[in-house]
Amino acid sequence: MSDWLSIMGLLSATGGWGPYDLTALAPPESFDSPPVVNWSIRLPGPRLSSATHTEPGQPLIYGGEIFVGSAREDALVVIDRTNGTVLRRYPASAPVHGAPVVSGEQIYFADSGGATWCYDLDNVDQSRWRHDSGAPILSPVTLDGGRVFVANVDNSVYALEAQTGALVWRHGHRLDPAREVELSLYGAPAPVPHDDTVIVGFSDGALLALRADDGTPVWSRRVGEGLYPDIIAAPVVRGEEIIASGFMEPMIALDSEHQMVRWRHDFGGPSRAVESGGRIAHGGGDGVLRAIDSVTGDVIWEWDSKTESALTSPVMTSAGWLVGAAAGTVSLIDGEDGTLLWHYDPGYFLAGVSSAPAVDGHQAVVLTNAGNLISFVVPVER
Repeated sequence: MSDWLSIMGLLSATGGWGPYDLTALAPPESFDSPPVVNWSIRLPGPRLSSATHTEPGQPLIYGGEIFVGSAREDALVVIDRTNGTVLRRYPASAPVHGAPVVSGEQIYFADSGGATWCYDLDNVDQSRWRHDSGAPILSPVTLDGGRVFVANVDNSVYALEAQTGALVWRHGHRLDPAREVELSLYGAPAPVPHDDTVIVGFSDGALLALRADDGTPVWSRRVGEGLYPDIIAAPVVRGEEIIASGFMEPMIALDSEHQMVRWRHDFGGPSRAVESGGRIAHGGGDGVLRAIDSVTGDVIWEWDSKTESALTSPVMTSAGWLVGAAAGTVSLIDGEDGTLLWHYDPGYFLAGVSSAPAVDGHQAVVLTNAGNLISFVVPVER
């Protein structure tokens, strides 16, 4: 029996948490060993069939609260991180599928109706501003330099003033005429700041750098290939290197000055890679998590989830990489050698995990495709 199952058995037998204090959810405690579940809730709203929808929005842990969108209702929901109680809602025009951003006393997010919102954290009754783009926004907003950057599924990118929501510029991408547009996937990556530009991707596989001040294209490079070349994953900027991938293939490291490919792999996926300690962790669309040397591009190790489904962006913890699978569960993978350390097995069909876990201190929060929000904590012996 694994350690976490032993702990759960002890709790069941004793009827309580015994010597473990699971309420101290903030740092300096860290996520440094396999966790246990301390609460689970179904997000509010009508029940939806897990076979017909996903929950792609990563939760945000902020202070003592969790901010999370849901396919169940037109709002950003706020939940008490200690017990899962619903505290309040920020109204939207449609379900929220991207993680929100908090800056100062404001919170920013977008919805699948195409609207971008700014609220004061302490006022759910009236938004500070709202901007409508006319097409669904499924990715997180990006806040940089006093502006909010958003991309919608209509291959358009917007820059808005963070304080007023006023439109600064809009870039509408002209698709490659050789691309079969009717096969495009339903998605668009969040814009990524880089020097005085924002890096954006589109459904025909094109990667562009746009001037942050006026939206003028600086350079363009075709990245995505195959039947679905769509760039769904936000690129990663690492110094003067940009790491990007198409939905099917490839994954490349690109020199941002000359747009020359430094290394390449013939796999892709919809989830953003993560750089840590000289390694790139990439959750592939084929269900394989890979650790890649960020300089040479060599694959250091692979871990196969055996689900043949898209993995989420991995989240680095002191215990290893925490990653979810769209047709599986959430797992903890050793960052050094790629071995499985732990996975969540509730004993029933989980409906999959399409959004990256959120981690803060020794708590991790996972949103399943069935609309269940699950809180895991690392037991801390006192």
